Amino acid sequence: MIDKKFFKIGANVVARFREHTFNKALDINGRKFKGYSAKYGADKRGNKLKRQATEFANSTAPVLSSDLLRDWKLRKVTDSGFSFGTVAFGNKVKHLAKMGRVISKENKALPDSVAKYLMDQADKYVKKELGKIKGGRFNIG
Repeated sequence: MIDKKFFKIGANVVARFREHTFNKALDINGRKFKGYSAKYGADKRGNKLKRQATEFANSTAPVLSSDLLRDWKLRKVTDSGFSFGTVAFGNKVKHLAKMGRVISKENKALPDSVAKYLMDQADKYVKKELGKIKGGRFNIG
């Protein structure tokens, strides 16, 4: 019932993931990222770091140069799903996780708010597609 047409929603899912993680500065569990060490935090707030994205100076989001933010995108849409994430900065994601800044984990790829959005959209899509079917007999199970 869900097909490639539905999986084009991947771009919206990625946008919501980026909003959650980088703009709202929430980890995979929906909690605010912890603060930085005193020196690093002061340097970041003071825009004293190399290649720093100034719009994130006062944020605890895992963004310094915006490289990771820009690399987190939709990768592929197929008949059976879509994939997104970072290709170039996988090691940075692992390093952030070791520091307690978990963006994504193997057993939980999406934050609850993004997963709920995806499930709500899938539910609407299936109901719409089922509404197009008139007559006939269906065996379920």
